[in-house]
Amino acid sequence: MLIRYAFQTILFAVLLINTPVMAYQDCNRASVLNNQALDLPTEIGYFYEQKRLFKQALQLCPNHPEAHNNLADIFEREQNYPQAVYHYRQALKVRPYYYNAWYGLGETYYKQKQFPLSLEAHLHACQTDNDSRHRVIELLRNNRYAVTEEGEIINKESLLVLYDKQRRASMDAMISACGLKAGPVTNKHLFRNFYFDTSQATLKPGSERQLEEIAAALRQINPSVIKIHGHTDIQRFVGKTKAESDRLNWKLSENRAASVARALTQRGVPSIRMITQGYGYSKPAQSFSRRHLAKNRRVEIEAD
Repeated sequence: MLIRYAFQTILFAVLLINTPVMAYQDCNRASVLNNQALDLPTEIGYFYEQKRLFKQALQLCPNHPEAHNNLADIFEREQNYPQAVYHYRQALKVRPYYYNAWYGLGETYYKQKQFPLSLEAHLHACQTDNDSRHRVIELLRNNRYAVTEEGEIINKESLLVLYDKQRRASMDAMISACGLKAGPVTNKHLFRNFYFDTSQATLKPGSERQLEEIAAALRQINPSVIKIHGHTDIQRFVGKTKAESDRLNWKLSENRAASVARALTQRGVPSIRMITQGYGYSKPAQSFSRRHLAKNRRVEIEAD
């Protein structure tokens, strides 16, 4: 551990060769403060003193990557995720190949269940960090990164990872460079967090925030085609034959997809670009969780 931090300090010193003497001295002092903080015990009771030293280091040297990374790690453990993301990204602005920061950023997004952003961050460290590699493998399994469950919200920034063609292409290249065999990163996201009454297609309260995030992402990307797919479970309608239940489920899934499309139109997404389709239970979803094997109710939104 001490060897690693010493190596990081040397790397940072190299970056400062062409900086003014005063800035160089300040950054050297910042490295001393950073190392003093790292020498403190790791118990939570010492977080305050560590944070004070890291912040003092950043006052002396605002672009000190290790101080940003180590401060981010504390914020992550405190579950102050916005501040953790900010400082990990500041570290990466100075040192784009800082794999510890990519790992920390990926885990911060993972803990917030922003899985596309987590996958993207971990892919930057996949070739050198075994923990990042394992996380990538987990997220790629059955497209885990492209699923949002009941009670969760995927935000605009995470959706943009999937709906932006250039970012998907970059992730495909990193997956290949990591030596993993996987299909291309999908432009389709599966939502299990839209709420409908049984056998009904009207969206219930509780879906509004997710709709706002989706609409914001689609407005920014402005895709030419948006495909909205509705799916139901295999539950039969009371007093109906299997064939009649299949037909009613197909119609229900189509109506639910149309209901989501209308809600997005109300939030500024052009209706002319949306295509809705219902599938009933004809396309069961792959699942990474046994409890979802028989649960097929979902809406999928694909942006081309």
